[in-house]
Amino acid sequence: MEEVGLKREISIPHGVLLVVGFVIGAAAFILIGPLAGQTGPGLWISYLLAAIPALFVALLFAQMGTAFPVTGATYICVSRTVSPVLSLVMAWVLILGIFIFNMPMMAYGFAQYLSIMVPVPLLPTAIIIVVFFTVLNILGIKWMMWFQSILTAIAIAALLVFGFGGAFHANPAYQTPLLPLGFSAVVIAAIPAFIMYSGLNGITELAGEMKNPRRDVPLILFISLFVLTLIYMVITYSLTGLMPWQVLGETEGAVAVAAGTFLPAWGVYFIEIGALLAAVTTINALLAVISRDVLALGRDLVFPSFFAKVNKRFKTPDRAIILLGAISVAGVFIGETIVRYATVAALACLLMSLVVAIAIFLLPRRMNERYKASTFKLKGAWHWLITIGGGCIFGGLIILASIDDPRSGFYFLLLIVTGVIYYYSRRRYLRNKGISLEDRLKKVEEI
Repeated sequence: MEEVGLKREISIPHGVLLVVGFVIGAAAFILIGPLAGQTGPGLWISYLLAAIPALFVALLFAQMGTAFPVTGATYICVSRTVSPVLSLVMAWVLILGIFIFNMPMMAYGFAQYLSIMVPVPLLPTAIIIVVFFTVLNILGIKWMMWFQSILTAIAIAALLVFGFGGAFHANPAYQTPLLPLGFSAVVIAAIPAFIMYSGLNGITELAGEMKNPRRDVPLILFISLFVLTLIYMVITYSLTGLMPWQVLGETEGAVAVAAGTFLPAWGVYFIEIGALLAAVTTINALLAVISRDVLALGRDLVFPSFFAKVNKRFKTPDRAIILLGAISVAGVFIGETIVRYATVAALACLLMSLVVAIAIFLLPRRMNERYKASTFKLKGAWHWLITIGGGCIFGGLIILASIDDPRSGFYFLLLIVTGVIYYYSRRRYLRNKGISLEDRLKKVEEI
């Protein structure tokens, strides 16, 4: 039977909107207030600094995305250049870390913002929003793109209204001194600020659905990074100019509260709607992106082949999407704090970035033909600087985050251990059926 393929419908504008929606979530409205309390008016510098490691991510994934212009590029790249064990553990930690922790955080964030406007129960609302976007993604990438584009545009518009509008109403007295707690406070704040750039790699997972992935992947990544950095710097500059930084550190929903200092009631309502949409665009993009990883895992038989099927009618990996939706609902029931949900998800993303840095470092030696075929190449000293430098940055952030919150570090370690156990159990199961998992991983399938 001929295998059903994925439709190639993602353009550069849609790709940028998808990545921006994937990255900008409820954290853009929740995190910046507490960070302002740790840095003072110089918070915007923290986001500029955080863009530096984010640039490493963009460069690494631009190289990877053009070398492996296939669906599930991250997993495939690591499995072919480093080791199948590491690729499975990375994918396992990423999938569970995101869908047990990050998705519930976004779902609860949506429910909390909605409850401010309309009295709704948090748990059922969080579950309903996950189920809704699970169904939407099953209907097809074209439908998802149309909906994602609208939601992302509205969410970004709300942030820009706050950012640029607030800049004209900023009180200079609130902006001085720029660094009341010293430059070290700004540097430290750049670590959690970096978390808000997590997801830049997302578009590489949809490379198999682009018309020209070797050209489009680097452009989408760099345009998205520029847009994100600009948005974060503007909104943080405005935020610290509208309210005293000491007050911001103790204020929940600081963006909406600060917006009330210069916007009418309907404008504040629009900002609150933007917060809701920031959460749902992330939920939507997570399902779209990671379901393609599950598809690749199923085709490699690392996951049961049941999840490697594409829906004949909608041409989407419906079984993978349903699996991720179910895992997310389970994560909602865990009931951890928003901060801990975010921390574990961030650790998963940092591990992925670290492993990809290793893979790109080895790419010219392990798969030179793929490296030569790339339209975007890290060459010479740049290759060493970006891969080794990026790896050190990502590894250092993992250590710092685990020390700062040991419970999150424990969750992270648990995900790694269970991933290793699953890989060897799956390999033994396939070996008993006369299938070599290692042999399956030697060939790159152009999906």
